[in-house]
Formats: sequence, C-alpha cells, structure tokens
Amino acid sequence: MGRQLGIYFTREDSQRFLDFAKTTGNVVALPGRSPSSDFVSMDTVDDGNMEFFLLNRGVSSNLVTRYVTQQGYFVLDFLQSSVIEFSGSLLRDNTIFPGRIWADFVFLNKERTILLPKEPEFSKWYDTIAGWIKKHSERVVWTDPIRRETSIVGYAGVGARKFYDSGGRFSLNPPSIAKPQLDEKLLGRILYRDSEAYRAYLQDIARRRLARPKDRIKLTCQLCGDRFYYENRNIHNVRVDDWTIYCPKVCPGCGEKRELHGGVYPPTHSCGWDVMKNETYKQWDHASINKNELQWLMRYLGRESPKSLSV
Repeated sequence: MGRQLGIYFTREDSQRFLDFAKTTGNVVALPGRSPSSDFVSMDTVDDGNMEFFLLNRGVSSNLVTRYVTQQGYFVLDFLQSSVIEFSGSLLRDNTIFPGRIWADFVFLNKERTILLPKEPEFSKWYDTIAGWIKKHSERVVWTDPIRRETSIVGYAGVGARKFYDSGGRFSLNPPSIAKPQLDEKLLGRILYRDSEAYRAYLQDIARRRLARPKDRIKLTCQLCGDRFYYENRNIHNVRVDDWTIYCPKVCPGCGEKRELHGGVYPPTHSCGWDVMKNETYKQWDHASINKNELQWLMRYLGRESPKSLSV
C-alpha cells in the first residue's frame, strides 16, 4: 500500500530536494491539475506550487490523468499513476506545519476490481528519494510525556533547522496508539484478552466507575493544588508503580505553572524547557501522593503498603 515520510522544509529546502530528485533519472515535477491534458513540468519551487508530483520516466511511463467536467480542468490521478507526491510544509504564525512525501505502490486494474502492484523499480526509486531526505535532514522526535518514549515524526531540512534555531517552532503530529496484537480482540472500545486476570481487571474498572461518590477516592495534586477523583484522571496522571501524580499544568523544566492556550498547555516555556530537547526536561512535573490519601488509595485498590515509600 502507501508509504510516507514527514518533512519540515522551507522553500529553499524544497528546491534543494527537487534539484536532487532530478538527478535520480529522467525526472519531471508535475502539478496536480492542468488546464490542458499536457501537464507542464516545473523547475522551481515557490509559495504558489508547494505541492507537486514526481514522475521518473526512466522507471515508469504510467501517468494517468482525467478531465473534471464541472471544474473544467485535468487532474493527475496519483493513486493510479507511478508518481511520488510532494506536499510542502506550511509556515504560519512563526510555526512550520509538516508536509510529506507519499507514494502508493498498488493500482486498480482496468475493470477496477483487483489491486495490482506497481513497478518494483518505482519502489526502489522511492527508497532512494526517502533515503536522501533522511541523510540530509535532522530527525524531529516527539516524546511521550507519560512513557518517556520517543518517536520520529518527521525530518527537518537545513533551512527549517535554521528557522527553529532562530526562535521558530515546529508543529508536531504525535503518532497514533499502536494497534492491538494478533492475540487480542477489539470489542467496542475495550481491548479484551481472554484471560481470567484481564477479566478481573475489566470488572475492577467497572466497579470503580459505578462507585457511589462517597466511595470514590479524591486526590490532591501537590504541584497545582487541584483536587480530583482517582477514577476521573482526565488531566492528571496517577502512576501506581511509584505512587506519583504527573501534572500537565506545571513546567517539567522549572516546576512553575503554565498558562492554558487554546485548550492545551504550550510545548515550550520561558525557562528553556522544550519538548524537542530532552536535556531540558528536569523532572519537575510530578510529585508524590499525599500520605493520608495514599493509604486510602492503596486500600481502595487492594494493594499493600510498600515497605519503603517516599511521600
């Protein structure tokens, strides 16, 4: 099926990419639509043509176009054609929003009933293009604030890195949650494993959600002062492995409260903390649970008090 690679490119980065792509064969850059059936190739990238399609005529002559009667122009059918889509990054409000390169490696037959693979050379050519981006760009990573695991969300070109170093920002698209394994069944919104322990776990969740208000456990965040029910952890995250509360309202770099902007807390702070730089994370965004509340919580969860516990 399709493959893509996220990019953070300025106009200069996009031009540098196009210049390289043309050295990989008989390559032309074509617009997505044209007033005539003859799609005129482009040699330069500007703000008006940050989206185009690469066709390597030395690899494939498979180029499918169709006429849109209502709009009165021709469009390139990129799903049926052996082309690589280039969607440039968008710059707005001192922020670069990611673009991508993308290609699909199957197409429908003439009867549009069977998916057939495109040329093997086309896949190899895509790997060459993607490999150049990875080699000449810097990885942009996203760190899960809970698991502290990092994932690559894109690659920043030379111009984009200069933009970031001069005070610009990157808009991050966090990766989606991993799909369930083959031995798991997805029933509604519950990930269900056919085991006695997991059934007991689901029953415990149901018991907590159906608990009366007086039976529910209320916790206090030691950082921001908010009080919340353990069952309703919409903002704060309670980790039972070390009995701490993670608070998104404070800066992980200095521990000061952050202001809410547009329903989210900004990924940067005046102290220098930045989600793009792991070395600025100082572990100031969590604190231990209150000792008395912890005793009630552990009793509620059916846990025994640990022998040594820092509260």
